[in-house]
Amino acid sequence: MRRIAFAAVIAVALAACSPTYNWRTLSLDSVGAQALVPCKPEYSTREVPLLEGQAMITLHMQACDVGDVTYALSWLNIPPGQDVNAAMQRWLSASMAGAQAQERQAIAEQAQLPIWSVKGAALAKRYRLQGKRHDGQTIAVDIGMAQRGPSVVQLAIYGGSFAEAQRAEFWQGLAW
Repeated sequence: MRRIAFAAVIAVALAACSPTYNWRTLSLDSVGAQALVPCKPEYSTREVPLLEGQAMITLHMQACDVGDVTYALSWLNIPPGQDVNAAMQRWLSASMAGAQAQERQAIAEQAQLPIWSVKGAALAKRYRLQGKRHDGQTIAVDIGMAQRGPSVVQLAIYGGSFAEAQRAEFWQGLAW
């Protein structure tokens, strides 16, 4: 019985010592970029209609949670002949709709954010707004989109309260 109690105490102590943020660099091979995330993400792909004529494109996604905050990154390559800017706008609109956020609010908020610089990117924009979870709870939403040639990466943070230092590290961790 003592051994079981001792093992339980050790397990609790080890769990208490584990870092809340466990930063790691991810290679986004299909777009030639890398990103920094604060936890071990889950990976998935899905086909989405972001292109002219509603043609489908593969969207790669990785996301993880730290407390009540979700850190997500997604990426894709726009095929030749498609309008990259139009696809990015459709993606941003879909992301805002998924977060139940207002697009006008995001554009107004974006004007107040500091310039986001991504190493190797031709374009990088961030949007900060309020959204809602599926249960109706209000959440803060931070979305950034960076583009280099036909490659586009989106970073997003969804949650109740983020630590500013971790938010900054997440945004600074994207590079081509």
